[in-house]
Amino acid sequence: MNHEQFDRVEAYLQNALSGPERLAFESELKENTELRTEVEVQQKIRLGLRALAIEKRILDARKRTQITPKTTIVRTLGKVQNWGLAASVAVMLGAGWLAWQYNQESGSSQLRELAEQEMTDVRYKSMPFDSLQNITKNANSEDARQKAEWYVALAYMHEGKKKEAKGLLIGIAKNPDHAYQKRAEKLLKEGFK
Repeated sequence: MNHEQFDRVEAYLQNALSGPERLAFESELKENTELRTEVEVQQKIRLGLRALAIEKRILDARKRTQITPKTTIVRTLGKVQNWGLAASVAVMLGAGWLAWQYNQESGSSQLRELAEQEMTDVRYKSMPFDSLQNITKNANSEDARQKAEWYVALAYMHEGKKKEAKGLLIGIAKNPDHAYQKRAEKLLKEGFK
């Protein structure tokens, strides 16, 4: 395709041809397949360029519209986050103070109450101290053995023999199948700090 034909195709696509020139060009298009193919290619190129130009304008418009709201949203969220942070600190301080107050009240008095409640079991309270020690060795059932170990530990505590009591309580606390495991752990935490 020469330069003159290219200019005619360009003028045709831009509607720059006069009426008779346009009719002559269209009749030539019907006869010349090479010219028809070139016109179709040029039309596709023009459509592609228009689409790119439109897409660029849309992207530019999006950029312009998104700049202002982002700044405003960030500032608003920053203030909300600061208030949220302050509120969470206040809640944490309040919860910490309540936990501290609760622990102050429940200290050694609960330990004494727990030991006294367990010591009131009639079956073991009336037995002499030496008999309690022998029960752990001669117990027939696992339940009776566990109960005897527990009460021997409590008896040691009652007698002031903390070292022996602590040894038994540690053994009970380490046995996950022991009926008094949780209580032994609690006594170890509260009474043998």
